[in-house]
Amino acid sequence: QKLANMTVELGKGMLLAIHLGRIKDAEGARPEQISLGKLNNVREALAIARECRTLLGGSGITLEYSPLRHANNLESVLTYEGTSEMHLLSIGKALTGQAAFR
Repeated sequence: QKLANMTVELGKGMLLAIHLGRIKDAEGARPEQISLGKLNNVREALAIARECRTLLGGSGITLEYSPLRHANNLESVLTYEGTSEMHLLSIGKALTGQAAFR
């Protein structure tokens, strides 16, 4: 079940990225659309890496299997791609029309 759920989330993330790329190529994606894609995909990738660690048990923290190495890399992606808070503010502004920041 866990492996199937991880596969579903990975597939959804890939479809979202493909769709946003097509929107960008066709008409230009809005910043909040990009924020939505980045926020979702990094969150889900982190969740998948953490779930892989639990599936592997004690081996999930060794160098032989390295889901935590991927999780650490994703933590840096979460920061340099724009923090979750900034993505949430961008999405919130698009939803409400009111900026929560200046």
